[in-house]
Amino acid sequence: MNERELQVLEQYPFAVEGSCRIRGAFLLDTSVGKRLIREFSGSAYRLEREQELLEHLRERGFLVDRIEPDREGRLSVSCRENARYIVKEYIGGRECDTRSESEILKAVSLLAGLHKVMRNVFPVTEEDLQRLGGTDILEEMKRHNRELRKIYSFIRKKNRKNVFEAAYLSCFADVIREAQETERIMETSGYRELRERAVQEGHLCHGEYVHHNILVSDGRMAVVNFEKASLDIQIGDLYLFLRKILEKQNYDLHLGRKMLAAYESVKPLEHAEREYLSCRLRYPEKFWKLANYYYRTNKAWIPGKHVEKLEKFLSQREKRVSFSMEVLYNNSSYNTKNGR
Repeated sequence: MNERELQVLEQYPFAVEGSCRIRGAFLLDTSVGKRLIREFSGSAYRLEREQELLEHLRERGFLVDRIEPDREGRLSVSCRENARYIVKEYIGGRECDTRSESEILKAVSLLAGLHKVMRNVFPVTEEDLQRLGGTDILEEMKRHNRELRKIYSFIRKKNRKNVFEAAYLSCFADVIREAQETERIMETSGYRELRERAVQEGHLCHGEYVHHNILVSDGRMAVVNFEKASLDIQIGDLYLFLRKILEKQNYDLHLGRKMLAAYESVKPLEHAEREYLSCRLRYPEKFWKLANYYYRTNKAWIPGKHVEKLEKFLSQREKRVSFSMEVLYNNSSYNTKNGR
């Protein structure tokens, strides 16, 4: 560790016996057990709300990390150079195995259980709405569609086109039609009302529910890194986990159905939530991410892996759209029981 971390750790009521660097932090051996220290750039207000949420979940039996206060009860501590740090309890274990169906389904059931209790954790104030409000997905879709068209125009004007650019042009018409149609469906759906109700009723999302933040520890599953928690439609968490897993599993529709059924066995979806999930899955988010990366980096050289990702997206497109429609119109529990 450098001088800054050592300065900060002097403010804590434990002795540091050893340390090693891990991804984005230092892992500490201390007199009170293992801890993590890392730099923090968020607001003190969000940190306090995060701690309230973590304590709320721990009281209800969930295995989550928590922020360690210093001797004066502060959740973040500054060093002399004004960099701020937080110390967290360390939960050991390995990441959720994205190839294990049983672990994937257990993680989905755990998410549904979290969502049931991540409501009305604290009275929602105007400051919460400003600081913890999530992303307006409809407005984001509109912005992404404008950006996709802008990138298309940029590539068309180029005299010489690389492999990625040629592939982008060849599939653009079909993908942008799909993106714009999803935007129109979202516009006429119950999205606005669903989001307003979620915020007013204090529904909290994890914000980054992916396998990196789901740990298997002593036979239990732990969830960590709630830094991106927000007041929003909770199904956004389910969408992200579904999309990440299904992309890795080549959109195995049978697995997708079982994941949806696992969630609904704990927390059934309302029609508006199902409609929202369908739109999120249908929207070509991966295509936008690849295009955005291309446009904001060195356009003269695109890694071969980037082209492979575009090819993979296109190969999975039909299955993804099919599953998104199934989410909207079919009952996942029925399909799973009947082997569909």
